[in-house]
Amino acid sequence: MSLKDGQYKVIAEVYQGEKLPLIVNVENGKVAGIKSEEKLADTNLNKAVIDTFSHEISRTQSLNVDAVSGASYSSKGILVAVKKAVVDAGGSTDDNEISTANVERYDATTRTNVNDYSNWREKPQKIVKTIDTDLVIVGSGIAGLAAAVQAGELGLNTVVLEKNSFVAGNGGGVEGIFGINTKMQQAAGIHTEPEKIIAKEMQLVQYRVDGSFWVDLVNNSSANIDWLIKNGVKLTKVDDYAGICQFPTFHWFKDGVAASGYVPYMKKKADEYGVKFLLNTPAYSVIYEDNKVKGVYAKTTEGFIKVNAKATIFATGGVGHNAKLIAKQGWQTKNLKFLSMPSNTGDGYQMAMSVGAKDMLQESPEFMDNYIQALPTNRLTKMAPETMIAGGGPVIWVNQNGRRIANENITSYNMLYQHMPIKATRNTYVVFNKKIWDQFAKIALLKKPDPDEILANAVKKNRGNSLYEENSIEALAKDVGIPEDTLVKTVSDYNDFCHEGRDRGFNKEKADLVPIEDGPYYIGRLDNSNLVGLGGIGENNKFEVIDENFNTIPGLYAAGADSTMQYRSVYTITLGGSACAHSVNSGRHAVMNAKKYMQNL
Repeated sequence: MSLKDGQYKVIAEVYQGEKLPLIVNVENGKVAGIKSEEKLADTNLNKAVIDTFSHEISRTQSLNVDAVSGASYSSKGILVAVKKAVVDAGGSTDDNEISTANVERYDATTRTNVNDYSNWREKPQKIVKTIDTDLVIVGSGIAGLAAAVQAGELGLNTVVLEKNSFVAGNGGGVEGIFGINTKMQQAAGIHTEPEKIIAKEMQLVQYRVDGSFWVDLVNNSSANIDWLIKNGVKLTKVDDYAGICQFPTFHWFKDGVAASGYVPYMKKKADEYGVKFLLNTPAYSVIYEDNKVKGVYAKTTEGFIKVNAKATIFATGGVGHNAKLIAKQGWQTKNLKFLSMPSNTGDGYQMAMSVGAKDMLQESPEFMDNYIQALPTNRLTKMAPETMIAGGGPVIWVNQNGRRIANENITSYNMLYQHMPIKATRNTYVVFNKKIWDQFAKIALLKKPDPDEILANAVKKNRGNSLYEENSIEALAKDVGIPEDTLVKTVSDYNDFCHEGRDRGFNKEKADLVPIEDGPYYIGRLDNSNLVGLGGIGENNKFEVIDENFNTIPGLYAAGADSTMQYRSVYTITLGGSACAHSVNSGRHAVMNAKKYMQNL
């Protein structure tokens, strides 16, 4: 089949409906390549799909290609877009039919049973290959890469299993890392007392944690950053994370993202040490014999392999993309929007639970924001929910009974507080008017697309029946089925508080007490969008996984978002970069302690 030469521009609809502009190049009657019109980081999920498909489609001149592991949504969307380009170039749709069977891949969430994790210990019937190694690391995000480099530095024979076709995971989007009394801070004239940071974090988690985890993290942070820099990681500046942090301890990665400043350098260093990375290879189950963890079984395109290891580290990135596990924490998942990597399905957590690990999931936090389905939330509109109307401020939050539920400005204390009150309600709604919408648009410096047009289109389409416009508060109440008299009184009382300059309900700051008196009025249902889960597996200060009686499970360690014993319920982002710092610290020290364990076998 001969195609008409040229460059064909198409739009791919990828994960969460985001639009990705592509160029399909046709030369000498054949597809010669695919590229993104936007500059994508090397660790970007969509770039991995584009690069893979560009090679395979150019080689085979067929759209009958397998999806990239961990990227089924993007794979299908990009294939559909490329098909359109082929048709535009004069190709036959029949010859290039896309089969969804080629797009569907292994989905670990289908194996999730919150009442019984024993299937995560099952032995596959057929093993096509066996690998013997000192250490196996499951996952290659921030923690997995730190562990890999530390293992190489210590001379351990190491295998890293990665579900995706590239390293980084959720870690590729991390902006920076926490550190205290580092050389960068000293050069900038910044001095902070560690004990004040530790005390503040303990206060924020209501003293519900073993504070020794914070002491270790804070006191190791400077040495960890020195170690990263020694291994090539690029950090550019240190500040208070644009005012979000309470202390100037946020060290920014090059280009403001780990995909540029951390991932490529750590991967290169691990390669230099001879660490073996097996991509497109998800861990399937844990090997547990003689009351010890002795490695894992993994799934490859050729079949199952067995990785025998003296020690095993789970660094699989948490449970942020597994609705069943998030529901186990008590969150409503009916309208849950996933922002995390599709690969973060809690594999490490489930394998750990299958061997009797201490279950910390219900006490662990999710990195969630509020959003309204009807409103656009992708980056092209610059109307992210955490900075716009769903995140709080001069608005009113009411429950299914029309009662106000919290100080709507709590995000000024911690950006992630916004999702906590709505965990306690059946439904939560945000009430605002056009004046408040205009105020948000002004703060966001939003001019194009037009904010009035965005709001009007959102109300008209009303995706998810989540946003209504009316000329009276009573009509708003009818739209969502809450008591009219209660909502009217709630808004009336709130307006009185605004005029008085005193919030007699929840003591909201005077600057955010803006009366809602003039229409048009709006009410939007608040749902959760989840980026990542932090925690789930119980471990001790050596990052050894423990059981419910705090006894260690020999041979098993947890690092990164799979562990995080220092958090409870909500991520204290006021100490920006602490999760990244924990990932590096736990990855490094899990390996150090694993080596000691191996020496005593």
